[in-house]
Amino acid sequence: MFDLPYWVDIDVRHCIDVMYVEKNVCDGVIGTLLNIQGKTKDALITHQDLAEMGIRASLHPMSDGKKIYLPPACHTLSKKENISFCQCLPLVKVPQGYSANIKSLVQLKQQFLSVAI
Repeated sequence: MFDLPYWVDIDVRHCIDVMYVEKNVCDGVIGTLLNIQGKTKDALITHQDLAEMGIRASLHPMSDGKKIYLPPACHTLSKKENISFCQCLPLVKVPQGYSANIKSLVQLKQQFLSVAI
């Protein structure tokens, strides 16, 4: 943060950019729910952390010698739920100017939102 070119011009440096945070949180939540490669926060490191802390044994990574298997968490959507979620989003009505045209962002065949990639 200190290397940003506009850092010296910020009057209140402990404030954060709300829109940037909202976008990152939204990307993280959608990426994790839809299990989008590269955007999900439910990765090997996360499962290893759970094992190291000794909590949620059902989510610890499992290895068969060749591959490491990550058990799905309770928040991971199934394929059917992914399709249902992606079909529901274009029907959401929000006030004008409140959000992007979400209908144009939903990729139903690939089951993801194009902004999350």
